[in-house]
Amino acid sequence: MNKKNSLKWQMLRLLALGWFVPLAAIVVAFLVVVSGRIDDQSQRTITTSMEKAADISILRLLDCIDSSKDASYLSYIGDYWSEYQQDGDSGKLYNNVTNFLSQHYKYDPSFDITVLIFTDEPGNLYYTGNTTGRGSVSRFRFFKDSVQEKALLISQDLDTRTEFFALDGHVYMIRNLIGRGFKRYAVLIMEINPEEVFESLKSVWEYRGMEVFYKGEKLYSEGDFGSLLGLVSCKRKSVDGEFEFSVSYDTTAVGLEKRSINITFFILIIFLLPMILLVFYFFNRRINRPITNLTKASKEIAAGEYGTTVDELDGQSGEIADLTRNFNKMSNKLGEQFNRIFVEEIALRDANIHALQSQINPHFLNNTLEIINWEARMNGQEKVSSMIEALSVMMSATMDRNRQSLIALSEELEYVNAYIYIIKCRYQDRFVYEEHIDKALLPVKVPRLIIQPVIENAVEYSYSEDGIRRVRMEIEGDSDGDRIDMRIRIINPGVPSDEDVAKIKELLRDDMDIRPMEERSTRIGIRNVQRRLKILYGAESGLTIETDGNGNTISTIFVKN
Repeated sequence: MNKKNSLKWQMLRLLALGWFVPLAAIVVAFLVVVSGRIDDQSQRTITTSMEKAADISILRLLDCIDSSKDASYLSYIGDYWSEYQQDGDSGKLYNNVTNFLSQHYKYDPSFDITVLIFTDEPGNLYYTGNTTGRGSVSRFRFFKDSVQEKALLISQDLDTRTEFFALDGHVYMIRNLIGRGFKRYAVLIMEINPEEVFESLKSVWEYRGMEVFYKGEKLYSEGDFGSLLGLVSCKRKSVDGEFEFSVSYDTTAVGLEKRSINITFFILIIFLLPMILLVFYFFNRRINRPITNLTKASKEIAAGEYGTTVDELDGQSGEIADLTRNFNKMSNKLGEQFNRIFVEEIALRDANIHALQSQINPHFLNNTLEIINWEARMNGQEKVSSMIEALSVMMSATMDRNRQSLIALSEELEYVNAYIYIIKCRYQDRFVYEEHIDKALLPVKVPRLIIQPVIENAVEYSYSEDGIRRVRMEIEGDSDGDRIDMRIRIINPGVPSDEDVAKIKELLRDDMDIRPMEERSTRIGIRNVQRRLKILYGAESGLTIETDGNGNTISTIFVKN
């Protein structure tokens, strides 16, 4: 029998003529068409993404303009200025204007700083900075030293329009506040946060850099504009002028995409036949049956049967076997997590987490505000500003706007430093604080507000014969691979009474249930720290409060990561 007429050769010829050759021809034709269109499609993609990014940027700029109108159209600042002209109380004017600026612009991420200048008193500046950290004092100093004069000069011919200008990489928006008789009585200057306002331009495909022009003048630039990069631009009009946005992109990416497509199709042609044969061999035994079992088990989990597992088939190996084992591990872990979450929800059922984290008691707030008022009357504005900033840090920590249960130790220490600053202002020379911290532990994640409540407790119960309250904090840790065991010790003079010792034992018991209306906030804070450490890290972590035998009380927070 002629081998060329055998069944094997007939099947090979049939596969070649009926499957491989037509498919190869289709692939080649497809490559020709795709290679011809890929450049146009890439350019359309870049242009479309650029236009959308420009639209978003101009909308954010218009939002900035609308926000600035609050100071002009709302009558508050004009009223404050009129009151000041009558009573001459500059302190009242400063408080009213800065409070207005803070309420309207402090939490807007589009503005780094906002400055208001009354034209009759150009030497007095009223400002607020953004809470994200960009609204720093250095930006205000730069404005005062380098920008103020130029801004006032621009405002003279500005009328009721809004103008944009840049100086040394800083982008500013300026508008006049018009009073009765359309007379300019104040100027509002706002430093724009370009990373927030122009962020959408970074979404352009293969982005490498950006430039923003306003009325032909460069307003902002970032990134690379080399000769090997492409450039796409888009103009958009605002209320008072025209913006031009330019973005550079990597042109080599288009060629790389074409090359990868060509290589992919050629490899597909070369390995098409053996791939077809292998797919049919492995599909049912190695893929279809295991996937069917996994699908069935996943439906059971979706129905609430957590912990459901899949039996491994005989001869099963490779990724499918790993997938099966990992699925079983995931299912078991999911069951454990469900039980843990259930226990956590029961444990936190009677205490709202935000109330538990707000450890600053009303007496402390009242004392702090009294100090602020006293300092405002006796020592001027700088110290008041520092105290307000410290209090703002603590309030931000307790409100937890970002819903982060774990934060870096460095951030947790910022809240501690804010509290310590206020306490020092309260007790003056009658309070001494020192700390010894292993700097290598600063990036380690810890639960939010676990140190401040313990330090607050130490300050409250610190007793010494000379009447000075002393608190020392020591932070050290041991690492074992990826694991870090951290010990945070807060030491204060004074030994708790027998009644306080009994109360401490009750607070640190696992089955203790504290109701918010029945305990002082410091005790709620101690209990909250203990509860959260146990929930997050298990029984080996927690809080202890003991005496060292030398007249000191030592509170130790142990975090076993």
